[in-house]
Amino acid sequence: MVNSASRTPSFFLLPLFLVLFSHPDPAFAHGPLRGKLLDVPHQIYYGFPGFSASQGLDRSVHARGQVYYLNEFRGYAFDPDEESLDEEGRFTDPDRARELTAMDFEALVLDGTLSFPFGRAHRMGISLRFYSYYGGFLDSAIEGFHSAFNLPNASREYFPQGKTAVSIDNDRGLAIELEGPGILPGDMEIFGIWTFSETRRTVWGLAWALELPTGKKGTPGGNGHADLGAQLLFEHLLGESLVLHLQQGFVVPGELIFGAGGEAKPLLISQSLAGLEWLWSDAWSLLGQIRIHTAPLTSRAPLNHSLFPGPDQFEMPVTALQTGFRRSYDSWSLEVYLEQDFLTHEGPDILLSVAADWKIGSRN
Repeated sequence: MVNSASRTPSFFLLPLFLVLFSHPDPAFAHGPLRGKLLDVPHQIYYGFPGFSASQGLDRSVHARGQVYYLNEFRGYAFDPDEESLDEEGRFTDPDRARELTAMDFEALVLDGTLSFPFGRAHRMGISLRFYSYYGGFLDSAIEGFHSAFNLPNASREYFPQGKTAVSIDNDRGLAIELEGPGILPGDMEIFGIWTFSETRRTVWGLAWALELPTGKKGTPGGNGHADLGAQLLFEHLLGESLVLHLQQGFVVPGELIFGAGGEAKPLLISQSLAGLEWLWSDAWSLLGQIRIHTAPLTSRAPLNHSLFPGPDQFEMPVTALQTGFRRSYDSWSLEVYLEQDFLTHEGPDILLSVAADWKIGSRN
């Protein structure tokens, strides 16, 4: 009789072999989770949203609508023992609280995109978004959640709730201010995707973008200059149902291109993405990915961070972990994801994105 223990390796190796070395139909290109990083110092410059490498091969016109909800708080470093606090431990002087607030808001962001095929393997499109900033109705819930699980509250427990303010203190000459609730137009984006290589299991693409300064300079809506970006896209099918997404891009802020920024001297921005997409069925995809964007500025305000005590505020890269799903229908798809910066805490405290994509016309 064969020893059952000797059959165990074969039992596990056979499915692994089938997954890694099968040769399914390569029509796998759903793409990574697609959305903008909405961290205030970053969003005034162009950010690649997570294009699919194979979008240049899609022959449909696409209309996409996307809504983001996010809640964010960040304060500058201070010593609570030297401040005047009330019985709840919050600032009694509203001017002092405002002085120490880097950003405190809740926001809804509406994004619209229209794209169309161009040539045999190209796609071009245009995007525009609007930002709505207001006092956070979930401030209490988020603060309570962090306290319940002994997580850092980023000093939000010392500040009044329901406020709306942004004031980015930095040494790159970039003015980013918001003094109260309001609706801001963002910059307009013109982009292109070229699928330059496609094999049975791998797709390569190149994306480019030009961001036009339709947003108001000095606000979270824009930097007042045109930005340029280029990004390499890679997708590889691992077995029958797992897709690897890798992307690397660079964005050159408009102040560096045109030399018209005055004292503003932002940094060249690196934007990276690595993710996995599980094709659960023809209709469902589950996705997880991390996006790393380096900072466009350096700060003169010390960062109070337990893991990274050395750098200054806003100087660390965004390390956004995004998890979500995509549901595909005949002519449209629904995509939902959550985002949180789990490592450097440079991104929003919480972000939820819901997007719908409509296909108009044939893909043939």
